[in-house]
Amino acid sequence: MPEKSLHVAFMAVPAHGHVNPGLGLVTELAARGHRVTYAINEEFAPQVRAAGAEPVLYTSTFPSFDKPEADVPEEPAAGMTMFLDEFEAVLPQVEAAYEADRPDVLVYDIGAWQAPVLAERWGIPAIQLSGTYVGYEGVEEDLGWTEEMRTDPAMVAFTERFAAYVASLDVSLTVEDLQAKPRRCIVTIPKSFQLRGERVADSYTFVGPMLTERSTQGDWQAPDERPVLLITLGSAYTNQPEFFRMCLEAFADNGWHVVMSVGRFVDPALLGEVPSNFDVRQWVPQALILRTARAFITHAGMGGTMEGLANGVPLIAVPQATDQLINGPRIAELGLGAHIPREEVTVRGLREALHAVTTDPAIAANLAAMRAEIASAGGVTAAADLVESEVEEWKV
Repeated sequence: MPEKSLHVAFMAVPAHGHVNPGLGLVTELAARGHRVTYAINEEFAPQVRAAGAEPVLYTSTFPSFDKPEADVPEEPAAGMTMFLDEFEAVLPQVEAAYEADRPDVLVYDIGAWQAPVLAERWGIPAIQLSGTYVGYEGVEEDLGWTEEMRTDPAMVAFTERFAAYVASLDVSLTVEDLQAKPRRCIVTIPKSFQLRGERVADSYTFVGPMLTERSTQGDWQAPDERPVLLITLGSAYTNQPEFFRMCLEAFADNGWHVVMSVGRFVDPALLGEVPSNFDVRQWVPQALILRTARAFITHAGMGGTMEGLANGVPLIAVPQATDQLINGPRIAELGLGAHIPREEVTVRGLREALHAVTTDPAIAANLAAMRAEIASAGGVTAAADLVESEVEEWKV
């Protein structure tokens, strides 16, 4: 514990999968008596305030993933350009906001590229907080990054623009430093879930998911003794009424209580007749439901995946984009559930997957082992200890 309380500033791109994984650390640091601020947009201010941080607001270029008109790109180059647009827009705003209130340390999400730039300018440590896989020796070969991907005109344009902007900032950092080589990183997944964990550098510390009460999500209780199945595709890729209709057909009156979150893009009233064993909403308190759920159909975003595994819930992964496309096969590979590619979803396949993941003793054993690993990984306590120790070591 430092001799005096610290000013810890958090930075993240404004998206649920980037903000939520770090809220437990915000709460822990605030509980230890540190002052915590959080550079974020107005949309996520309630969440960070509820966690114990003082929001430092800026105007974001990111689409609101909670609004139907949100434009969420699926092409890699378009997605990366969205992050670069945010970087260019946010850096000057955040630098000005903290000019008279410099923090002692920055804790930043993998997409908050402004943080290491500001840390170098201010002469303070920066610690990346990664809620997904991290780089390792040989990652490009393993993931099959082809020459075609490297020479794609849109990706080339992104890379050139990114490099030019970083060069204009008058810092020693490179694009590679910002994207793939943080000086120090806290990883909020268990090491056994990481790809090629044995090849990851020692600068990465795996603490497992830092789960939080997330009081802004509301309350929920199971209505009776039936097993609970949770179905959700997250917040960004939910405009899929046909998928939700297949779920209604697959699990109608099957002895389960089914909670299905359809997101802001789909009107539940337009899905047709809802079976009596279904509770269909646009938004549900996922973390609370997973404490008692017996199965989880998920888009396999890393946040939801970790919440499910921390509670020992078998997963049925239906990935939509980004790292979900890695998570789905990984879940099946590790025997933690089933993987159904998006284009292969059928009513019969959903039924068979639910039966398989809830009756296979090998899956149950693997889930128990993963749950135990997560419980012993250190979690939010280890992460907060690391933040404090980094500041102390920086002063030496």
